[in-house]
Amino acid sequence: MDFADLRRPFVIAHRGGALQVPEHTLEGYRVAVGQGLPVIEQDVLVLADGGLGVMHDGTVDRMTTSSGNVADHTSVSWKQLDIDASATLGGGWPDGLRPPLFDEVLTEFGNRVLLCAEAKGTDAMAPMLAALERRGVRRGAVLLQSFSLADCRLARSRGWEVVWLGSTDVARAAAEGIGWLGPEAGQVTAALCTRAHAAGIEVACHTVNRRYRRDALVADGVDAVFSDDPVYLAGDAARRTTDLFARQVWLPGMQADTDRGRFFPDDRSWGFAASDDATSALLGFLAPPEPAAFTLRLRVRLDEARGDPHACGASVLLSADDRPFLPPPGVSPGVEGLLVLLRADGTIGVSCVSDGVAVPVASSTEGAPLPAGRYVPLQVTVTGPDLTVRAGTATVTVTDGGVRPVPVVHLGSVSAGVRFTDLELT
Repeated sequence: MDFADLRRPFVIAHRGGALQVPEHTLEGYRVAVGQGLPVIEQDVLVLADGGLGVMHDGTVDRMTTSSGNVADHTSVSWKQLDIDASATLGGGWPDGLRPPLFDEVLTEFGNRVLLCAEAKGTDAMAPMLAALERRGVRRGAVLLQSFSLADCRLARSRGWEVVWLGSTDVARAAAEGIGWLGPEAGQVTAALCTRAHAAGIEVACHTVNRRYRRDALVADGVDAVFSDDPVYLAGDAARRTTDLFARQVWLPGMQADTDRGRFFPDDRSWGFAASDDATSALLGFLAPPEPAAFTLRLRVRLDEARGDPHACGASVLLSADDRPFLPPPGVSPGVEGLLVLLRADGTIGVSCVSDGVAVPVASSTEGAPLPAGRYVPLQVTVTGPDLTVRAGTATVTVTDGGVRPVPVVHLGSVSAGVRFTDLELT
């Protein structure tokens, strides 16, 4: 398969899919390929001996157990670096991970999957082209990238397709024979895509992890999107009705609204450490079998409550789409949906959320205080216009005439440490 064979729009696994796998590792790329992702992105930098290392940052500090500049490493010392996936993904990955050399990527994946390699720095494009040509990688199976117009010219002079990153200059790209523009998602407009397509140029934007953003960009006419969560963005194949928290690995669509949460290996759960703030995470992998009438069952554990027990606890948000709950100030329109708070005192509160603002609409008057460190069952049932929540002796029902056609689940905490397990949608 070549890029010309891909149906537009398509998704590019940014750094291999950095929200699910250890970014820029051969192991992460293998997972991405196994998930059926056709395009894997690389960031390529020049090492001290002229070799090419694959890493996004200019230092090794964030991704490895070492520190220092990438450019100070040789190909030999590069292969001795160690990536601790628990530092970035919270566990679930083996020891012995390391950043690859570009030659290793080409050996295993060249002509097998489509590669989208960025030249990081002004000295990387020429040796990248030499490596691709030396390895006999098909030109149709590679899409190069650079913010540098000079790099783009060099790639085109050797017959390689290239994305001019950060640019919206359709006229200049057309004059240079550049076939792709790579603006940030916020730079994309329908007018830009129309002008680009009229000039025979395609548009690949970065970086897009939420479906509501994807849908708007596709409507504008983009041809490809870079995503850290490519399986979730690409379709519904990975959506399910239960959690897999026991595996202690991130699932597609498991993203931070304010905080991604963490896995707890002692009981194989997932949740949030205690804090003084409200936290929330999208669980985009969950999808009810019947969106108009369903029940969400889960078990909730309160580890620590901070403050008024009638104001803190565990939250469940059912929203109309995957916009983040509790977005940064000034972000609008905000999320729409219904917010459930299982309070530390055992009562239940329900709020209507409109444009990201929660307004209380119902509250139970009964409830036994949640025992610290013990799980309690929570059940949320949607039947037509009604939403009913039960936990212990507490029950509350509200009528919502605008029940979401495709409910999206977010879980969170309010001034508390909370764990979740045994989620099931029926």
